[in-house]
Amino acid sequence: MTNPDPKTPILIAGASGRLGTYLVPALHQNGYRVTALTRLPEHVSMVGSFLSNTVLCDLANPDNLTSHLQGQEIVFSCAGASLDIGNLRDRQTFYDIDFHGNAMLLEAALNAGVRKFVYVSVFGGPEQRHLAYSDAHERFADSLRESGISYCIIRPTGFFGIFDQLFDMARKGRAIMIGDGSSRTNPIHEADLALACLQAIEGTQTDIDVGGPEILSRRETLELAFEVLGKKAKISGVPPLLFKTAAALASPFQPRIADLLAFGTEVSIEDTIAPQFGKHRLIDYYRELAAK
Repeated sequence: MTNPDPKTPILIAGASGRLGTYLVPALHQNGYRVTALTRLPEHVSMVGSFLSNTVLCDLANPDNLTSHLQGQEIVFSCAGASLDIGNLRDRQTFYDIDFHGNAMLLEAALNAGVRKFVYVSVFGGPEQRHLAYSDAHERFADSLRESGISYCIIRPTGFFGIFDQLFDMARKGRAIMIGDGSSRTNPIHEADLALACLQAIEGTQTDIDVGGPEILSRRETLELAFEVLGKKAKISGVPPLLFKTAAALASPFQPRIADLLAFGTEVSIEDTIAPQFGKHRLIDYYRELAAK
């Protein structure tokens, strides 16, 4: 990896998330001066030792955002609305944060003279514009592309972290999957994605699709969890129509959760295979979870 100019300043929105906690140390180790944009300082405590500065700002209601970006050469955003399907109190939609919040961040970056803006969207987003989750990401990607700033849009497959819930189901003895589990994907470990992001920050590509090194069926991702736990695989398939109906019913009251259900259903029954990258295997990740 080629180091940037000494102490190149970069601001990270989403530093406290699954990707951010791997990306911030990687940037620090490669010579960047990292600033985290966060709503609450305790959210970035895990990466605090790798930060040069912390800026308190809520992308849902930003204040003085341009001034916060003064002096930054690069802005990297993996910020978005919560993916916690159990959090019923969070009423922010993906359009609120993934589109509008990032759009305000981009405007501030342009006003502050930022040189480059790197954004994490979702793999398959351009083909999934009928899904609110994907459309919110891609609407911002459109704005970024049209802004005139140097940019890169990274579209990863699912993070390993989303498989924590599947592993918990296996630990309890039975897991459910949407459909028959035959669709395939290559999820990516956050550490591998952080490396891909570092390359995107330093490179000249404008669009990068990226997934992990292993292609697995949805059923296999569950079977591996049972294998690691030394349990017989007990997996029940649930008709996709049931989840689509649940999404439709939830939409008027919990639009974020409805959008998550709709997105999760579609990617569970369609192949989502991106160019392979990295070295981390899902079975090894499961072994780490089992050891905790």
